Amino acid sequence: MARILIAENSHIIALGLATLIKSFREVETVKMVNNEEECCNVAKDFDPDLILINTSFLRPVDMQELLDNKRPETSVIHVFNTPLPIDAPNQQISILDNKATLQEKIEGALKNIHQVNMMETEELSPREKAILKEVALGLTNKEIAEKTYISTHTVISHRKNITRKLGIKTVSGLTVYAILNNIIQMEDIS
Repeated sequence: MARILIAENSHIIALGLATLIKSFREVETVKMVNNEEECCNVAKDFDPDLILINTSFLRPVDMQELLDNKRPETSVIHVFNTPLPIDAPNQQISILDNKATLQEKIEGALKNIHQVNMMETEELSPREKAILKEVALGLTNKEIAEKTYISTHTVISHRKNITRKLGIKTVSGLTVYAILNNIIQMEDIS
């Protein structure tokens, strides 16, 4: 679930953006700020996943401070008071954009947030790490089952979960992952 901060001095524009954003089921909380002083303080305390900020809202030095102090995974969409070119990047919206364009760009930002959150929460369990170690060492499902005292079916289930969580489908890819994440050492590979 995403926390959204809208930094906009026009109440009607902020309210319109908030209404649109609340229509997405991925949104947990929406906060609106309408002055510079409040913006940086709320951004620190609220720790948003997405910030929609009008480009004329903050002085350049304050905008830089806001961008420097946000988490690296926090997305920012700049709101312009003027029309944008048709090929404007997804991190830019205009108050003159139609609803479909706004929805498309905001939905893209929310999908990125969801993917980051999934990567953070999709950590391997200790048992999955143990299975990954054996896979990386070249053992078959049957050998892993015998060594860990579980069924072959359970080993296969663990391997499916590992593949899903990591997005790696090959044994060689899993081996590289295991080495890079210190699950096995280079010396362990025969």
